[in-house]
Amino acid sequence: MSKLSNNKWSEGISIVVPTYKRPDGIRVALNSLMGQSAGDRLVEIIVADNDPLASAKAFVSEFKETSTIPVIYKHVPEPGVSNARNGALNVARGRFIAFLDDDMDAFPEWLEELVRVSLKYKAAITFGPAIALMPNKNDPLNPFMEPFFERIADAPEGYIQKCLGTGGCLLDLSLCDMPSPPFNPIHNETGGEDDALFHHLQRSGAKVAWAIKAKSYEIVPASRATPAYMWKRNFAFGQGPSQAEADKGLAGTFGVIKWMIIGGMQLCVYGPTAIALKIMGKPKYIHYQNRTSQALGKIFWWRSFKQKLYGVNATTGVSA
Repeated sequence: MSKLSNNKWSEGISIVVPTYKRPDGIRVALNSLMGQSAGDRLVEIIVADNDPLASAKAFVSEFKETSTIPVIYKHVPEPGVSNARNGALNVARGRFIAFLDDDMDAFPEWLEELVRVSLKYKAAITFGPAIALMPNKNDPLNPFMEPFFERIADAPEGYIQKCLGTGGCLLDLSLCDMPSPPFNPIHNETGGEDDALFHHLQRSGAKVAWAIKAKSYEIVPASRATPAYMWKRNFAFGQGPSQAEADKGLAGTFGVIKWMIIGGMQLCVYGPTAIALKIMGKPKYIHYQNRTSQALGKIFWWRSFKQKLYGVNATTGVSA
């Protein structure tokens, strides 16, 4: 965790970039961080290489030679999305933790805007827009797939209630009651580690802010821009609210039942609509397919149905 007692870093920023077998992605992500700043605050970049073979090490070593920001390479050989993030946090020194994934490209003022909004609203968690860049710009399914990959709040700058994904967000550790470890390893292969952390922080009173100018691109690989992948990811996404209630134990029983009922009702509406639109050859079917998958996830939320999307099961866009 960050050593906030270290005066040198008491106002500093640690940018965490987890990576797993994405050589092209890590190049784009790190290059987009060149020149990022937030006033006179100290800034560091921490690359958490989650490949057991340390495939990112050579490029990161090369990048460090010309980077204007100090770079720390951390090898986290046990594959898993929680492991990677926790490994980086173990060596982070800053009060602020900014997350940028290895399939993202930050705009020039990304970091400055995240910190500005975090301070302005005294927010423990601050999100910025992640705009999807699809691989095949002529795919008729794109208008209905893009919203799934994007992380955008329909709101002006200020407080929001809904939390988005970790990539493109900022934590102010001085305002966070962080669990130990921050990201639960139970989510290593399935994802949802960020949802669990954000739910914990919000229950502890954390404020959430929206930095509408802190933009980044989410670069979607061709291996993910498919109906099959969308089904799998949306099923996992749908499991989120039911699982969050289940994690509360007996206190969450009513919430689990509520979400399962909602899932059943949604299934009755979205399922037939998706089938009908697909038969008619309408690209919009993918929107209702996603909703159908989310509905099923709410119903079949327990861990035996969890989708393995990360760690050794990650879709990297390159051969393993």
